[in-house]
Amino acid sequence: MPNPMRFPIRPRSEAGISLLEILLAVSILGITFTAIFSGLSAALRAAGRLDQYRLVVDYATNKLNEVALDSSLEPGREYSGISPSGLRWRARSDVVDSRPGLGPDRPLQLLHVVVEVSWKGSARPQSFVLQTLKLRIPPPRSSQEAM
Repeated sequence: MPNPMRFPIRPRSEAGISLLEILLAVSILGITFTAIFSGLSAALRAAGRLDQYRLVVDYATNKLNEVALDSSLEPGREYSGISPSGLRWRARSDVVDSRPGLGPDRPLQLLHVVVEVSWKGSARPQSFVLQTLKLRIPPPRSSQEAM
């Protein structure tokens, strides 16, 4: 007499997927997604830092042009300020070389102009420096200043 408690034995081709195989596939999928999302997160952080750095470089370039084109730029003077976005800037100019020019009281001066922009980074303060040279001809002294 056949035993009613016995299950029929199926061939291996009809057996299906075991619970262990499903757990293994889900684990591999989880590890893969974790790696992909952490890589994307790092890429987004880097893109944000690059965007901030691009804005700083543009601001420093504009500020250097503004200072270098200022006709009242005096050697040894320091300028500074804060942008509306919170960037701190500082500019200074120093005489690098002086040569005889249009007269004894008007020598040609080569100025070294430096602009430094600083901002609060995520971990520590950061800064960016641009510099250029400018040829300066001092304005003629008035007769009242000569006295």
